[in-house]
Amino acid sequence: MSDADSPYRAPRPGRPDTGDSRTWADDEKAWADTRDAHRLIAEALARLVAADPTIPPHPYLSRHLAHHAARGEVLDDAHVPLAVLPWESSANVRTLLRQSDAVSAVRRQEWLEAWARIEPFIGGAGPDSRLTSLHLAHHAATRPRTPLDTSAARVSGSRVTPLWSDWTARDNVLAVSETRLESLTRTTTTDGRSLLVSGDDHGTIRMWEPHGVPAMAPLHTYGGAVQHLLPLPGDLLLSAGTDGSVRVWHLTRGQLLAEPVHRPGTWVSALTLFAAKDAPEVVLVAHSDGRLGALDPVTFRPVDTPLPSLDPAPALLSGVGLGGAEGMALAVAQGRRVRVWDPRRPDGYTHEHQHEGAVRALVDLAAPGRYALCDDSGYIGFRDASTGRETPVAPAPPAGPVVALTALTVAGRAAVASGGSDHTLRVWDARTGAAIGGPLEGHTAPPVALTTLPGTSPDTSRELPAPAGQELLVPAGQELLVSAGADHTLRRWKPGGGGGGAGRAVRRPVTAAALSGPGSTAGAPLIAVADESGTALWDTGTGRPVALPAGHAPVTAFASARVRGEPLLVTAHRDAGIQLWSLERGAHTAPARLAGLLGHSLPVRSMAAFPYEGRTLLVTGGEDGTVRLWDLDRVCALACREDHLLSVRDVAVLDTARGPRIASAGTDGTVRLWDPVTLRPAGAPLHCEQRVVNAVAAVPVDEPDGAELVASGGEDGTIRLWDPGTGRPVGRRLDIGDGPVAALAFFRTATGRPCLAATGPGGTIHLWDTDTGSHLLRIVTGSPLGALDALDIRQPGGPHPEHPVLLAAGVAGVCVFGIRMEGR
Repeated sequence: MSDADSPYRAPRPGRPDTGDSRTWADDEKAWADTRDAHRLIAEALARLVAADPTIPPHPYLSRHLAHHAARGEVLDDAHVPLAVLPWESSANVRTLLRQSDAVSAVRRQEWLEAWARIEPFIGGAGPDSRLTSLHLAHHAATRPRTPLDTSAARVSGSRVTPLWSDWTARDNVLAVSETRLESLTRTTTTDGRSLLVSGDDHGTIRMWEPHGVPAMAPLHTYGGAVQHLLPLPGDLLLSAGTDGSVRVWHLTRGQLLAEPVHRPGTWVSALTLFAAKDAPEVVLVAHSDGRLGALDPVTFRPVDTPLPSLDPAPALLSGVGLGGAEGMALAVAQGRRVRVWDPRRPDGYTHEHQHEGAVRALVDLAAPGRYALCDDSGYIGFRDASTGRETPVAPAPPAGPVVALTALTVAGRAAVASGGSDHTLRVWDARTGAAIGGPLEGHTAPPVALTTLPGTSPDTSRELPAPAGQELLVPAGQELLVSAGADHTLRRWKPGGGGGGAGRAVRRPVTAAALSGPGSTAGAPLIAVADESGTALWDTGTGRPVALPAGHAPVTAFASARVRGEPLLVTAHRDAGIQLWSLERGAHTAPARLAGLLGHSLPVRSMAAFPYEGRTLLVTGGEDGTVRLWDLDRVCALACREDHLLSVRDVAVLDTARGPRIASAGTDGTVRLWDPVTLRPAGAPLHCEQRVVNAVAAVPVDEPDGAELVASGGEDGTIRLWDPGTGRPVGRRLDIGDGPVAALAFFRTATGRPCLAATGPGGTIHLWDTDTGSHLLRIVTGSPLGALDALDIRQPGGPHPEHPVLLAAGVAGVCVFGIRMEGR
């Protein structure tokens, strides 16, 4: 092939390129500075990008185009087109957007910003998955609550047709680590720069600029995980972790200065500064065997100083300032026991107290003599170091371990931020224990370490560039919160004011969502969406909503039913009640309440309605551990079972060789099958060996008897198929690879191919072929998901093609899209 025929040929001097009348001779005159050179290179490279995003661009384009566009200050959709984004590898677009200068009002960065939101979570996804995820992210960001525009619906290579969305994902990812982050701190260099410092499970220490760009080369300990970081004056840093060593680094030189502690066979459980009254400051080092030592923070030699005696177990330590010249007390946590040691007192320990769970973090507060702590039971509280008097937070956080704490200032108030196993961060007033703002959600795994950064104000220099040239302004004296998550991301937050990204206010997380059949427009599904602010029905064909009448507790689950030909919507509420609503008056008329059902003592987690012997039945599973059966024709209860231990997480109805069966999944790790009339057990429980079973679905099998399998989705991140007749597993385990399975949905493609969709807190929708067990597609959203629903649309000649429709909902909202697995 000649150079003239090559799709990657460079523009020749004196020869106009397609769409541009300038010659290179003209361009050379415009090279006033380096920025102009990068701009011209980016413009030339952009003209070489093929229009079809399924065609891989030349490696030079994918490695350098976005970088040149950023350096030339032309980082926009025109210079980094859609076709190159899924292949982009020069540097992550998210970081380039944060580095770029202010964008002019007319410059469009829609595709760039859509890619930046999901790029940290794409990982090793293939081309189909990348294009599909980008297409859905762009639609969600640019066309909220609008009906499908068929002229703009297709993107070559994408497997989805976006129908409707109400999606506002957080845009606050600072950086992504290839390894799991274990520790995080902030330091100020001798030249006044604020840097973030992280340690990972591979023994690597990295420095980051406040906007997420690596600041210098990483430091390698060649040891275990770096779980503790302690910055010191003079650009020094102490690191410690699972190899039992403490190391001293000079950050700006990138140099290891010393290894003053090395105890193989143990790990360092705490590393902190401590200063007793009238005594010099020392570095305390606690090991997993309970050994406690002190180092001089200048020479790093051992110091002979009074220290408390510890049990032979790992200890957490925090110095607690007593105010003025009184020095510090030392809070010590070992397991569930917390003690405070005061070197001023001859009897040493002043008091102790026991916790329900093992203590996970201690932190000193700005108020003299007070500290905060958290434990595995979900407890967060504040205590007085002298008296032990307690101030618990209120309201209490959700049950589950609280794993990280840091102290900060919010609007002039001393505060504490906590990170929990539910993936959220919360901020608390350190004086009263009251919550400041709502939960900060966006991590797809627990935040394991927290620190702060100084904010900016209109009167200060810009320390934290924000995406797309927009500034994040924080009042003077208020700090930004930075979290390191087990999802390998660093994120920043504005405490009390949501995430660190610009744009629309983040919507309240969806508590329940479901597809409810066709709306007023042929082929366009009607969907029900609920959050803390209320419940609405949306017609995806027109983009218009109808609100459910107020006066009921927030919705926790939906079900659709048809009783004597009348379409019904069934809603379960946080007060444990169930309501029936008529949809007979149409998609744009407020539903009429028909009746209520009472019986559960705690909220219902899942419901399914189904016809049986001329009646319409409803099965419900609740947090009270019961499975209940209802007759919707007569609006009455039929039966109740209490066999599950603790909560029932999901219910489904399947056809078997012996007729319909109800399946329920629970926190006891079992799936149980029930007779659809009596609710008597239909065989032995399925012990799934997936820890908690969060989701269950019916999976049809292409066999003459038309029997269905049961799919179970577990806390261990796997999906298993079961034969309900024999109680045995079928095929291999399917592993989603990014955390627990929270929801399952079965559908068939337009050609009848059986597919199972699964999702969870990782924010990725995985599609499998249930006949072959092959993984078909990943749809990355970048935000935790908790609900899936599927619906077949069969409306030939209507405004929508004949294809199945999938709904996904979670922390960022809800999106509805058609799936096309065959063809392009």
